[in-house]
Amino acid sequence: MNRSDEPTQPGPAAQAAGRVRVRVISMEDGMTLRQLLGRRLGLGVSAASDLIRAGGVYIGNVRTCIPTLRVREGERVTIYASASSAQPLAPESLVVVHRDDHCVIVDKPHGVPAAATREGSRGAVSQALVQLLARDGVLRPYVGLVHALEPGAAGLALFTARGQDRSSFLPKFSELDMLRVYRARLSGHVPEVMFCETPLVRTNAGVRLARPEDREVVAARTEFRPLAAEDGGTLVEVELRRGPTEQISLHAQALERPIIGRAAAGEVLELACVRLAFTHPLTGVAVDVRAEVPPWANPGAN
Repeated sequence: MNRSDEPTQPGPAAQAAGRVRVRVISMEDGMTLRQLLGRRLGLGVSAASDLIRAGGVYIGNVRTCIPTLRVREGERVTIYASASSAQPLAPESLVVVHRDDHCVIVDKPHGVPAAATREGSRGAVSQALVQLLARDGVLRPYVGLVHALEPGAAGLALFTARGQDRSSFLPKFSELDMLRVYRARLSGHVPEVMFCETPLVRTNAGVRLARPEDREVVAARTEFRPLAAEDGGTLVEVELRRGPTEQISLHAQALERPIIGRAAAGEVLELACVRLAFTHPLTGVAVDVRAEVPPWANPGAN
């Protein structure tokens, strides 16, 4: 199974999205997962095993990375065929800026997912971190991402880290009053401090801006402080404590000053978490770390 502290024939829409869903029938009962993929998708043993290990296959709602796991009649299997095409992230390439017995802070580059996506786990910082911990002797390591950071964004990503001999302490970190400082380049001119207080709504698909008809909303405030203006954009700094990182992009869009870069199109999203500061919930030690500021986020770089 995926080591994280977090979890019939396909129709045209599913095929277009790169997703295939099948239901195990009686004659497939007891097959290994890779045999099932071979039968349904025409994959060879090696290709099917690679796709499963890349985190692209679920039984029910649970991702499984074990090719030899046996399936049972009636189980629903969801397959994201693009998972095996992702490039792995070498553990030695991780830029670790803080590490203790309970957490690790990594300076994530642009274009790399911090944690496994729905479509796969290969190439994520979390997977490389698990491999790094295993090399260092941690028995069956688990990691948990404390705050989401979009793949197109860069900067500091905080993970809890433990072995199988410890219970999860992710909630202790997730509930912290933690200072997070971001830099972003917004489209257009921002002459002075501006803010947005549109509430947010958490859904199964993530976070979005609240609508008038929504009842269960989360209060949110984002303040954008301009640092420099050039090339039709404005470099700003944002501080968050408990709010989700996604609120920066959502509130910038609401103010009609979207963050430059379309991550969905493979572009650099000009958003970076450049500082994290908090009191360690398990040791009481003050942690205050900074990331290397990307060139676009440094007013004196040009």
